[in-house]
Amino acid sequence: MKHSDSAVSEVVGVLLLLTITLILVSVVAISMNSAVSTTEKPVSATIIASGISGKNITFENIAGDAFVLDQIEVRLGIREYPSQYTTLRGSSSLKSYTGSTTISLGDRFYIQSDEDSPLTWGSFNISSGSHLTYRFYDLRTSSPISSGEIAIP
Repeated sequence: MKHSDSAVSEVVGVLLLLTITLILVSVVAISMNSAVSTTEKPVSATIIASGISGKNITFENIAGDAFVLDQIEVRLGIREYPSQYTTLRGSSSLKSYTGSTTISLGDRFYIQSDEDSPLTWGSFNISSGSHLTYRFYDLRTSSPISSGEIAIP
């Protein structure tokens, strides 16, 4: 009786299993990376306070991307009292002079106070001689867009 070993060598078998394993890991990694990654790019803009007129504080997009007012928020504070601030969100608080909710390069928009003097938003108010600080955030990515301050006459 004659015995014959005519099979694939152990080295070739191990290499085949290793190749299959690496291919499966690669496919899973690619599919998970595609599912988790986001295509949301944060707004990149330079927004400055360009003036105060009565109840309105006017802001202007002087450089960068266009953005939609519903996708941003502004945090207002007082430089002299850093613990006091208020947050305003979207087109219910931020208004465009043109009526559009999209603010492009060079466009102006405003926030309107509840009163002329002192400027008031709910329980937050800022009187003449103070410095109003502002910081804009992209609500989609929670990243800051622009910040600055303006003196209240």
